[in-house]
Amino acid sequence: MRILFVNQRPYLPQQVGGVEQTTYELVKQLARNGHDAAVMCGMNRGDAAWLRNRLIAKVSGRAFPQERYRGTRVYRGYDLGSGLDEVLADFAPDALVIAGNSAVSFQLAAQAARSRLPCVYYAHDIKTLRTLSTPELLDGVRLLANSRCTAGVISQCLGRDSTVLTPLIDRQAYRTSGSRRGVTMVNPRRIKGGQTAFELAQACPDIPFAFVEAWTEKEDFLTNLRNAARGLPNVKWRRPTLRMGEVYGATRILLAPSELEESWGRVASEAQVSGIPVIASARGGLPEAVGPGGILIEPGAPLADWVRALRSLWDEPTFYAQLSERARAHAERPEADPQRQVEVLVESLRSTAEPGALKPVRDRRPYTAPP
Repeated sequence: MRILFVNQRPYLPQQVGGVEQTTYELVKQLARNGHDAAVMCGMNRGDAAWLRNRLIAKVSGRAFPQERYRGTRVYRGYDLGSGLDEVLADFAPDALVIAGNSAVSFQLAAQAARSRLPCVYYAHDIKTLRTLSTPELLDGVRLLANSRCTAGVISQCLGRDSTVLTPLIDRQAYRTSGSRRGVTMVNPRRIKGGQTAFELAQACPDIPFAFVEAWTEKEDFLTNLRNAARGLPNVKWRRPTLRMGEVYGATRILLAPSELEESWGRVASEAQVSGIPVIASARGGLPEAVGPGGILIEPGAPLADWVRALRSLWDEPTFYAQLSERARAHAERPEADPQRQVEVLVESLRSTAEPGALKPVRDRRPYTAPP
């Protein structure tokens, strides 16, 4: 089967996030299973990938010229709506997978459905589902959810069923051993709980911390936090990196103190492959991602609760060993097996192609704003 993944966001290496990494690992696993997959995506300006793309576009006359990234066939450009037909003609996919986190992704799903190709919308973001004012854009498109939490929001807001496909984790890529000498937080923005992580580092000066930036837009909070972190001798600040194995090799405990209603928590899944316990907010899909391999802190809890959880893992070797083993077992659960996950995706696409597979939605529930 030839599968085209479509996302209006930039793709690796221009943007590194959970959706991009999950797409990349799905494409690689599909190739191992004998399928052919490609990625169509948006693009940032000003870097080497942008310059190379624009030169190829000028020579080829294509709005979305084809290139390769680490073995992945990629079509980068600006207006995905106008460029979709060009990419469909060039790649000739059998099916489409639409993802994203804005209204544009829903419009692309509607356009893809009109192409008559089997199409699924893979929901990775809860906020966009809650704010969708035109749910009819997803009529005729099968829905995938990256967690049971996301599936519940789909049911609540759209009155639709969905198939749960948790983010695929290439276990070999993340399995690592190292010094395990500190506590790590990835993407320490305000909405991800960067302030909580900073205050936790202040409260536990004997514990080494690492804050690892992600590829995100600039924000004053992050700049201020980076400057403040220089005053804490137990904090090491790291710029964005694709070499996450090195990050996890130095991680004893992972922090995910998000203030968002996360749809999942990919960093938790990546860390648990190596038996790294996670301390996370009990928000959205994070409890599913962490499972029994960590400690959950209720939203709005005082800093003392975070300190208590951290000290229990840091100071009690027996308790740490128990949660480490639970984290590893959670990462190895059958539903997280990459082979099975690809089979779920392919079966969803194939069943979508069956005549009458998707009937008009007649029981859609009216949208109500969350409390």
